[in-house]
Amino acid sequence: MKFKKLASILTAVVCALSITACSANKTEEKKPAETAKAPEIIVNKEKKEVIYPAEVNGKYFTEGTRHGVVFKDGSNGEKAVLRGLADQVKFHEALTQIGAKPGNNLTLADMKKSVPVAGDKLNVFVTWEGANKEIPFADVIKASEEKPMDVRFGGNLENAKKKKTGCVLCLDSCAVGITSDAAYPTGAVESKKVTFTGDKNVLPADGTKVSVIFRLAK
Repeated sequence: MKFKKLASILTAVVCALSITACSANKTEEKKPAETAKAPEIIVNKEKKEVIYPAEVNGKYFTEGTRHGVVFKDGSNGEKAVLRGLADQVKFHEALTQIGAKPGNNLTLADMKKSVPVAGDKLNVFVTWEGANKEIPFADVIKASEEKPMDVRFGGNLENAKKKKTGCVLCLDSCAVGITSDAAYPTGAVESKKVTFTGDKNVLPADGTKVSVIFRLAK
């Protein structure tokens, strides 16, 4: 009888331990996987500005490029002074939310015809932790031929969706980039009339997170 009683007690203990273990496993299974939250575009309708997240690509402190800001997942994602961290189509939508009107005056055929981009004018700035100020985008770019920067909301939504380059801000007029600089007409870089690099004496180190501020000029 004592043996049977002891066996019953041992069986009960084993079952209790099994239930506890199963409960622990179920608890572990319910824990959601931790993932880093992607940076978001900030729209401020009152200030009529869009704040776009990006990071410095130090490669273009020394190499030339026509790309100011490009979304990292686009085909040109690694070709810009600033690597964008948000989708270019969402950026287009954000600009419309602050009342900016796209020019939509350029076609792909215009890329070799020296045509300036049209659209609402945008004042563009860059800032980052520790900068303690907004720096004009023109000041973070070195150009072989200096001109006052004239960034326009070119639009180009359909081309942006079709080409999937990720272009947010091009340094010369572009039929694909959501915004670009009207001071330099289409083809300015390809025809070697101008070259652009990032200014390492102004921008922070490679990989530093920055905010690009697009503010409606009017």
